[in-house]
Amino acid sequence: MSQFTRVRWRFLLLVLFCHTAIAATPIHHQLDVTLEPESGHIEAEDVITLPEAVTTLMFDLHAGLELQLLTPEARIIKKTNRRSSVPIKRYKIKLPTTQNSLRVAYSGKIQHKLEDHSQDYSGGRSTSLGIISDQGVFLSISSYWFPVIADSQVSFSLHTTLPEGWHSISQGSGSTATGWSETAPQDDIYLIAGKYHIFTHPTDVAETQVYLRQPDQAVAERYLQATESYLKLFSKLLGPYPYSKFALVENFWESGYGMPSFTLLGPKVIRLPFILHSSYPHEILHNWWGNGVFIDYTKGNWSEGLTTYLADHMIREQQGQGSAYRRDALQNYVDYVTKKKDFSLHKFRGHQGQASQAIGYGKALMFFHMLRIQLGDETFLNGIRQFYLGNLYQNASYSDLQQALEKTSGQDLSTEFKQWTRRKGAPALEIAEHDLKATDDGFEFRYLLRQTQKGAPYKLQVPVYIQSEDGAELIQQTITMTKREMVVKVPMKQRPVAINVDPLFDIFRRLNPGEIPSSLGQLFSSHRSMVILPSNAEPEIRTAYKEMANGWRKREKRMKVVWDNNIRVVPKNRMLWVLGRENLLLDEFRKAATGLPMAFNDDSVEIGGKQISLDQHSVVLTSRRPKTIGWLHGHSAAAISGLARKIPHYGKYSYLAFSGDNPDNILKGQWPTENSDLQYRLQKNSKILNPPEHQPLSGPIM
Repeated sequence: MSQFTRVRWRFLLLVLFCHTAIAATPIHHQLDVTLEPESGHIEAEDVITLPEAVTTLMFDLHAGLELQLLTPEARIIKKTNRRSSVPIKRYKIKLPTTQNSLRVAYSGKIQHKLEDHSQDYSGGRSTSLGIISDQGVFLSISSYWFPVIADSQVSFSLHTTLPEGWHSISQGSGSTATGWSETAPQDDIYLIAGKYHIFTHPTDVAETQVYLRQPDQAVAERYLQATESYLKLFSKLLGPYPYSKFALVENFWESGYGMPSFTLLGPKVIRLPFILHSSYPHEILHNWWGNGVFIDYTKGNWSEGLTTYLADHMIREQQGQGSAYRRDALQNYVDYVTKKKDFSLHKFRGHQGQASQAIGYGKALMFFHMLRIQLGDETFLNGIRQFYLGNLYQNASYSDLQQALEKTSGQDLSTEFKQWTRRKGAPALEIAEHDLKATDDGFEFRYLLRQTQKGAPYKLQVPVYIQSEDGAELIQQTITMTKREMVVKVPMKQRPVAINVDPLFDIFRRLNPGEIPSSLGQLFSSHRSMVILPSNAEPEIRTAYKEMANGWRKREKRMKVVWDNNIRVVPKNRMLWVLGRENLLLDEFRKAATGLPMAFNDDSVEIGGKQISLDQHSVVLTSRRPKTIGWLHGHSAAAISGLARKIPHYGKYSYLAFSGDNPDNILKGQWPTENSDLQYRLQKNSKILNPPEHQPLSGPIM
């Protein structure tokens, strides 16, 4: 893309912004920063320009930084320590006259160590509130590394002085040599730095960039190409990209941050082959949702759900797996969201573990899917585009989404938004009764659809499919359900043989037991689980299993860990983990797994025709529900240590197999589910036909 084209796109966005929203002028920071990574030291000057003249100014700054006022005759009239995640001081400054600018200097150290925030069994996340070290620099508004004025948006220019070989990156336009700047309103100023090798490529949308800690042309090229493809896709789908670049930046710890115009990913994450078409497009799309239109957190974080729906879900939809993705989202809700952990969408602020993810990502994406089905693809996308352009660089909420979708559709969506964003819980459905009678024209099929959840009934658009004896008729109905029970009569020329309610998982609902396979997630989310260790294993293996169990128990304090030779009676009220093929309670798992499509021998397991040797591989299996039992075999102590870290990320799966000490996953899957109570065969041997998947929202993806 030419420089003229980039400027024209930016001008278009600013014109749209000015015509569709009235926003306060941001506070501008003109920053000149010197970083000394070896010592953790920062020295900075900042010219703060306000949108209007004042006589006093108040801001917060990291308490480890010594402040100096450079504006003549300006003075500190109050200084107080404040409680926060980092030590900060609040300064009240008296200006010499009524004016709109203040020049300050400050210096000191910011060195907050990496902390592991373990969330449920999601594997935990490391993060720092701000760090300047010889490994790299990570500073954001949470670090209070620049004067933070409460409840204000900012714009900035940023020049950095760094050691030789180091490069900085921030949002907006620029480079280490020229400095970084962003004139559009922002809610943060990021300063990231490291010893980077930089790769760039101009495109018709924005410049694509890759910052790697080691030179790797092949990795860079993959990301440059993927970035260009996704920027074009999302721009066409939603509206012009709001920034002049997008950069993949390699962090010095494992992370998955999405900032305006760049993402900060860990070294291992970057090199995982599936990341390019899973997590990576998710981070790119956050430049529309969260970093383009900002989140009014006081009214709920809508961004994660909308981003997940229009990135992760849409890609799976392109692959013909949209219904499977939605079913997994519904299963996560069942597996992880207990009554005590449930909350409404308007209370979701961010990822705080598996339960919050099942709500803030999963329930929210299902809400957007239901809106799309109700309104139709074109109307839904028009409403989403209007929401984007009308709220660009502003804080927005579910109410703003509702307003945009109502304007484009002409529908009153107040009931839908109220019940899905303000109410916790989920509806549950069943076919309570059905009968068939002959008529002069054929048949009349009658069924009773019922909502079985506690509390008031939901307003639902329930998809129902009824198929005929010879397959000539497949009647599709969308039942608008506002009461707890509803009798539906369906005239048919051919004899009906099957009824199938919501087979594509288009409704956010509590899954019927017959729709849920056993999974690792059920074991990890249980508050009454027991890990049974193998007393007869080799000493090194016993130690590895014990360390695994103790690590899990740190996240779930009520988990009980016992040795197999200390159990007299197998508890009936606990989920069980049976560890090791030497375990004295292995037969408990074998009995519970009877009937599953696998062959379990002393030295191997066969699943789907694939023979897995237990001498050379590690295996994780689950039994039948509802009291799921898990069996885990690690073929070496190193493999067991790796499994302890890895398998919490495979919560939706029923079985896994790994090779090597790393270990590397070679097989994963879910056991087939039994018949759901939302599917009925009116003739014993009739085959239930699933309808075709929905057409994807976009054209082909890569």
